[in-house]
Amino acid sequence: MTRKAVIGMVRAAALAGAFFLAAGAIPLIGGILMMLAPAPILVYAVGRPSPNLRATIAVLLATAFVAILWGPIGGLAYFVSFGLATAIACYMLERRSSFEMITAVGAGVMVATSVVVVLVLVGGPDALIKTVHDSLTQMVTRGQDFNKLLGMPAIPADTQASVISLTMHLSPAFALLVAASSMLLNLRVFWRWAGPQRLAYSLFGDLSRWSAPEWMVWLLLAGGFGLFIPVSAISAIALNGFICIGAVYFCQGLAIIGFYFQSLAVPSIVRGIIYFVVFAQPVVAALVGVAGVFDMWIDFRRLKPPSPEANNLGDFF
Repeated sequence: MTRKAVIGMVRAAALAGAFFLAAGAIPLIGGILMMLAPAPILVYAVGRPSPNLRATIAVLLATAFVAILWGPIGGLAYFVSFGLATAIACYMLERRSSFEMITAVGAGVMVATSVVVVLVLVGGPDALIKTVHDSLTQMVTRGQDFNKLLGMPAIPADTQASVISLTMHLSPAFALLVAASSMLLNLRVFWRWAGPQRLAYSLFGDLSRWSAPEWMVWLLLAGGFGLFIPVSAISAIALNGFICIGAVYFCQGLAIIGFYFQSLAVPSIVRGIIYFVVFAQPVVAALVGVAGVFDMWIDFRRLKPPSPEANNLGDFF
């Protein structure tokens, strides 16, 4: 490995560690920077000689940097979450995997490994539930204090308890969605920064024509029916699964919107306003997700070739 490659490795590892540590140092923006922790190493390693070795050493260096600045627990937290996700993304990019597969595998491994390590550290599921509950309670209390500073009315205690309970029930889905968003964001940053020059295949293609696999609708239906099973554990799993699959179809709904934005040459400012409304209004977001589900049958973008049955019916009329 050349001197230039070693310097680039140290720089990428330092940036990855700094992005990860930014979450605890910079309010709000730090969380976004933490989600970008894999990007420096991906840009450094993918498409270069010995990419997996480069990524592995850079991840270990970043782990050491975080451990020095935040302690051994901090280094372990980086390694089992964004460190593993970085190595997995590099390996799968070199194997020409699709961005959907990389996102799913990376997010799944990130969440599963983090949960296992936390369970070992805190001493079991009961301790983990208590820790999460206490953390959410502290967050709600801080929010109440902030509302008082703004002169806003306090939230009733029973409402706070119900919000905390609902958040705990949905925490697996939230964790998976955040992890998947982080993976997708890093893949997008890598592609815009160096992807076309480094990869021998198109990672994203035309996202306005993207669609979820047709078999995924059965998972959505299974999750929906599972909500009515009178067993709390099963219904909770079904609810979290339903939310995760629903998020996939929400992305397909966004692809439909993007397709018509391109077809109609909608100005950028109008696109921004519409996207803001979609993300800010839950009802509109739900309608976008429903459009993504029904796109399998209605084919809003007319991407599927016409079937022979439809042609015969047209000749008949």
